[in-house]
Amino acid sequence: MGEPGVPALSLTLDHPARVAGLALVCPGVTGYEGLASPELTAEIGRLAQAGDMDGPVALGLRTWAAAGTGDDPAAAAQLRSAIPAWFTDFPHEVPGAPAFDGLGELAVPCVLLLGEHDQPEVVRCNEEMAARVPGCRLVRLPGSDHTPTLREPEAVARPVLELSARAGTSDRSRDRSSG
Repeated sequence: MGEPGVPALSLTLDHPARVAGLALVCPGVTGYEGLASPELTAEIGRLAQAGDMDGPVALGLRTWAAAGTGDDPAAAAQLRSAIPAWFTDFPHEVPGAPAFDGLGELAVPCVLLLGEHDQPEVVRCNEEMAARVPGCRLVRLPGSDHTPTLREPEAVARPVLELSARAGTSDRSRDRSSG
């Protein structure tokens, strides 16, 4: 399964002038050792090959939506809506270029939100990512797992809107200084 954040990070590293700010919500990143679980990847592959539509929901609720209750219809619905893409994309995934070591090159305003109840590997990765990105604001979401937009939507929106306002101000400053 693809890692959230990878396309945004790749674009920002490859074309920094096209990005005014970067909001990362529980992201993954290529080139970080220990983020992907071979067992989890194998289980997702097995479920995808079997065409099992319920197994990935149960797996996702245990793995990525652990902050919810055992019966979590909103998280289950979100996972269920993603499953067709998993099954379609899984056999064709191509790993992106490693980005973790290049995070220190990012020169745009950045906020990284991490769910405190996310997988320990993701939390560790997110902490290390934020430490590498110059000036990155790390926002810890104590009531969230890997689905913070479900768990704490206002807590996600606030720093993203603040970043957007800050990035918009930097763009206007750059426009004035170059004109």
